[in-house]
This record gives sequence, C-alpha cells and structure tokens, in this order.
Amino acid sequence: MPGQREKQKQETRSRLVSAGAEVFAARGLEGTRISDIAREAGVAMGTLYTHFPDKEALFEEVMRAGKETIIAGIEATYALDVDHETRDRLAMEGVVGFAETHGALFRLLLSRGGGDDPLRREVVDAIATLRVKEFEDGRHSGRIRSGLDYEAAARCEVGAVFHLLDWWLDDPSRMDRQDLIRALSDFRRFGVEGSGA
Repeated sequence: MPGQREKQKQETRSRLVSAGAEVFAARGLEGTRISDIAREAGVAMGTLYTHFPDKEALFEEVMRAGKETIIAGIEATYALDVDHETRDRLAMEGVVGFAETHGALFRLLLSRGGGDDPLRREVVDAIATLRVKEFEDGRHSGRIRSGLDYEAAARCEVGAVFHLLDWWLDDPSRMDRQDLIRALSDFRRFGVEGSGA
C-alpha cells in the first residue's frame, strides 16, 4: 500500500493529466503552454516538471490514459453475458457517461481536428478494431448482413457516435439523455436506413 507521500504524488499527477486534457482540448497541443496546465491544475510549474519533462510527454500521457479508459469500458461491455440489444444499450450508456464526465478528454481523444496526430489515430483505430471483431462475430451468428465492409462500417459508426455526442455536449437540453442513448443504440444496431425489425 503506497505511503501518504506516494499517494499525494499520484493525486498530483492525476490532476495534471485532467488539467492537461482540459487545456489541450481547448487550445490544442501547439496552443497550450505549460503555465496554462499548471494554473488549471493548481500547481507550480516546477511541480509539473517533476512529473513530465515537457508538454508533449503530458499530452502522450493524457492520450494514453484516456485510450485505456475507453477501451477498458468497451471491452468490459463486450464481455457481459447479455443479449446483443442489452449490450448495445450498455455500451452506449458507458460512452455517454464517459462523455458527460470527461467531455474535454472525450473530444480530445476522438477529434481528428488535430491533423495526423498518431495518438488520436490510435484511439479511433483501437475502437474500430474492437467493433470490426464484433461485426465478424455477428456475421458468423447471422446477426450482421453479408457484404458489409466491416472496417468502413466501424469507422462510420465511431464518427457518427462522436459527432452526435459532440453536438449534445454543447447543449444537453437538445435531447433527453435516455433518448440520446436510445438513438445511439438504434444507430449501432440498425444503421441509418435499417428496418429496425
């Protein structure tokens, strides 16, 4: 069990990662200054430098931690012994919950507005890879139609989910939370023009 000093060190590092997510999401990597992150975290710049050598290292940590959290949540949902409809709803509840709690980090992780940043691409690629596997499993069970390009479908779905949540996060009064989850689940199960039957 870590001592008090180690616990404080971990808490400070966690605050820095959270602050980094907020500031990077608002200003981008290039527009962010170390002093902005230190101020957001409520620490001295020297404290930040004891944890991270530069803002690029902090950015990498923000992206790594966020990716691990998202992927762990998705994998946990896939591992549940429930019917497919319930799994879809639970997956979308998890995504909406993550976006509500970590809106800036959610946007940072899934936004491709940062150009060809390989860290952002990693997150989308990891989510799409999990979904492709689910499509393949669904095809073998007869749940997924033949002829579907799994890679293209997975990436369309990731983009659609991100954009709907991005729109909703700007003003959650636009749509009731449960209606949002239902819309995401229906889109995930039936696509835009699926019969829903």
